[in-house]
Amino acid sequence: MNQKAPQSLSELLDHFVTSTEEQEEVKVDDLLQSLSSRSHGPMLLFPAILAISPLGMIPGMSVITGSLIILIGTQMLFFSSRPWIPQFIAHYSFSRENLTDTVSKSQPWVKWFEKIVHNRFEFMAEGVMIYPVAIISVLLALSFYPLAVVPLGVLVPGFAVTLFALGLTARDGLLIFVGFALAIATAAIAWNYWPF
Repeated sequence: MNQKAPQSLSELLDHFVTSTEEQEEVKVDDLLQSLSSRSHGPMLLFPAILAISPLGMIPGMSVITGSLIILIGTQMLFFSSRPWIPQFIAHYSFSRENLTDTVSKSQPWVKWFEKIVHNRFEFMAEGVMIYPVAIISVLLALSFYPLAVVPLGVLVPGFAVTLFALGLTARDGLLIFVGFALAIATAAIAWNYWPF
């Protein structure tokens, strides 16, 4: 019997911990397969929260999470319910100890943040709004590649994608609106400080 998909960030993090019990190494594919739902919100939330968590500081993780967001966002445009993930990303692994430490350290502020998440302005979290959310998520994820060499460089674009994903999951249009604002801020920062 399928379990209910995680409906909040704290539920998603707890789900990843419990679904990987008795594993020493955790593959990206293990976490993706553990999601009983393939709805857009939880699927997009998975790489976004990895990107802004301490796990995002693992070498190469920004490239992995950015690639996942691009793949999931692109397939959202075609309303694909089961995103295709390349094997080299699916088989990327890290220690479960890193996962459990990240969840333990993140849960206090995650639970605080969730107090402000509500069902509101739902028109921004459904229907045709999926398209701009998907397109901007892909554009933000593209910035992960050059920012991978900058400490905490993906934090702002990653947080914007996280807000998009949480907004879709919780049907909170205000979070999506704030995500758009952060996307604009990311573009402004890139325009002013891009070295080329």
